[in-house]
Amino acid sequence: MFVRTIPKLVQENLQHDKEVQQLYNKVNHLANDKDRRRLFAVIQIGNDQRKVTTEDIICKVDEFQPTIGDRIRFEKVLLVGSSDFTVIGRPILSPHFVRVEGIVIEKTLSQTQMHHWYAPKKKKVGQRNYLWRDPLTMIRITNIEILGPIPGTNQSN
Repeated sequence: MFVRTIPKLVQENLQHDKEVQQLYNKVNHLANDKDRRRLFAVIQIGNDQRKVTTEDIICKVDEFQPTIGDRIRFEKVLLVGSSDFTVIGRPILSPHFVRVEGIVIEKTLSQTQMHHWYAPKKKKVGQRNYLWRDPLTMIRITNIEILGPIPGTNQSN
């Protein structure tokens, strides 16, 4: 009984591998068709994850080193896709497979924020106001592009 099930499992695995290869071919074909697609990507900046498309403006709150006009290539791309397909990284996609680029367009401060702290008069502390402004960096996404076939397929280099 056990010997008879092995050929069946091998045939099912071969059929599954064929279907997976057909799916890879279809996605690689769609990824190479540059006229028909508008790509999106999920990138990680610090601890934040953002879904972006070309010409989006994202706001990074907190200190960010690049100055105005600097071009940035985002290395941590979690997934990339279009309306026809999505390629998900485990945990991130290879920089040789996808490129997401942006340019710093503005560095400024946020509006003034206030934290009001009050203690009862029994403690003789009174009340205090804390004011601060967070640094902001505005980044425009200029390019999302797939550089080659899906990593791990027979078509990859």
